[in-house]
Amino acid sequence: MDPVIITPDDVAEAVRRAPNWKSPGLDGLHHYWLKGFVVCHSVLARQFQEALDQKSLPSLFTTGITHLVPKDRDTIDPSKYRPITCLPTIYKTLTSILSARITRHLNSNQVMSRAQNGCRGGGRGTKEPLLIDAVIGKVVKRNRRNLSAAWIDYKKAFDSVPLERVLELYKVDCTVRDFLGQCMGQWSTILCHLGERMTAAENHIRIRRGIFQGDCLSPIWFCLTLNPLSTLLEGSGRGFQLRRGGTKVTHLFYMDDLKLFASSRSHLMELLNITCDFSNSIRMELGTDKCAVLHVERVRVANSEGIDLSMPINIRTLSEAETYRYLGMSQNIGVDEAGMKQSVCDVFYARLTKVLNSLLSGVNRTHAYNGWVMPVLMYTFGILRWTQTELNALDRKVRTIMTSHRMHHPRSSVMRLYLPRKHGGRGFLASVITF
Repeated sequence: MDPVIITPDDVAEAVRRAPNWKSPGLDGLHHYWLKGFVVCHSVLARQFQEALDQKSLPSLFTTGITHLVPKDRDTIDPSKYRPITCLPTIYKTLTSILSARITRHLNSNQVMSRAQNGCRGGGRGTKEPLLIDAVIGKVVKRNRRNLSAAWIDYKKAFDSVPLERVLELYKVDCTVRDFLGQCMGQWSTILCHLGERMTAAENHIRIRRGIFQGDCLSPIWFCLTLNPLSTLLEGSGRGFQLRRGGTKVTHLFYMDDLKLFASSRSHLMELLNITCDFSNSIRMELGTDKCAVLHVERVRVANSEGIDLSMPINIRTLSEAETYRYLGMSQNIGVDEAGMKQSVCDVFYARLTKVLNSLLSGVNRTHAYNGWVMPVLMYTFGILRWTQTELNALDRKVRTIMTSHRMHHPRSSVMRLYLPRKHGGRGFLASVITF
């Protein structure tokens, strides 16, 4: 990797990609102000370069604020809280620049496996693995093929990643390695609950293992750690072949969400043993309660006992009536379309009702609908087979709910509701047109 020289253009690009009002850390600075004060970019570039050369950073910038957000009403159980860490904006800007440089190095040398979709720029995110999985399900049903698949989940994945030699293994610039190693030794956080600090300012919680949540380097760091597993699985010679002479699909990866494919139970056992051996070697633990196995023989789901691996663990086997939620989709042999459509519609209408019951102005309700309600439906486009009739019925129900909340007169123009605001319309997205 070439030596890193930070320029004002690098700072401007990192700031441009960041959200304006994302919650800041201890510095209390939003990216909005860094975007506006362009004159600061050259100063930041110079100071970032000095910190990189001196391999040190003030402890203020490596200290986060971890907000404990309850998952449900059981607030007595500590496991029912989701920790969300906010880091200083200056630190995130610096690590965003370093992440871009490391990504450029990895792409130029084709280091990252194509099966990993978690940190690949220019991709479609979770849509790609879901589309590949949907194609495999259709081939199995149409051609009456045998299939063995396994869903693997890691327990506290980001807390378990070993970072000591990851960057050295992929030949990242030594200055960057030393700088990040120094920052790792300073990582600490302050716990907050309901907006109040739970620890004194001088009693920070030190982070001894894993990845700093909220760090711009975290996704690529995590993917690099699991990248050798993709190499081992692809080199095993196992997998599911879509057609004779075609490429074998051994697995799909999205960050730590892994799905294995094989043409038989014995081949799947080999892939599972490879996964467990690798996970043991890097000291990452499988969340067996969230793992599952599926065996399909002649389009019928075969019932069997859980698979015993070389480790003393047991993975449950799905029955024909059970489904597994993978990347937001309930799956068995392919996607459970009827169940998913009903689930998506329930969430869609619930969000719509929340927006209409809010105190937002008309234009902001439009923005909330397009940016928060419609994405629930848009995520399924291409994965679920929506018909024109279903989407028309959905749009009609949306207008009915809007009428009941006095947002749309029953005799007003339907076309005007979906026209852009600059053309005299109200700017709502129509599901039929968006599809």
